[in-house]
Amino acid sequence: MVTAMLDRSKFVLALLTIAGLLAVLFAQENQAQKAFAGTWEGKFKGAVFCVLSLQAGEKIAGTLSPGQITVNDDGDITKAQPSEPEPSGKELPILNPKIDDRKLSFDWKDSDDDTSKFELKITGEGEAELRLISAGDHIKPIVLRRR
Repeated sequence: MVTAMLDRSKFVLALLTIAGLLAVLFAQENQAQKAFAGTWEGKFKGAVFCVLSLQAGEKIAGTLSPGQITVNDDGDITKAQPSEPEPSGKELPILNPKIDDRKLSFDWKDSDDDTSKFELKITGEGEAELRLISAGDHIKPIVLRRR
């Protein structure tokens, strides 16, 4: 009888410990999501061409309208314009979001079903860099600012 009570107590203690750890992990994930949540804009010559909108929740979610850019051989933007608005399908949801430290990686599928991989790295208060991973180093990161 005493042994059964001790085993039950250990089991309950183990469950409480696991529940506590899960609560801490959830709180950390929620805090990380809040760091990314908001509307981020990329500008070229003062005009917005790229918009990333992120919402914190059970899982971070959002949409990306990446714009259309032209870059030189050094990867610097030489021309940029906004994506065509809906219904062309350029403001589409991000897919497979994953937060790791101060980086959010995600996929984005355009209206032609081509998939691109992106990474958003927070670089300062209200500032981040959006990198098109599938372009390698050919395109320099786009500086985004939270609206």
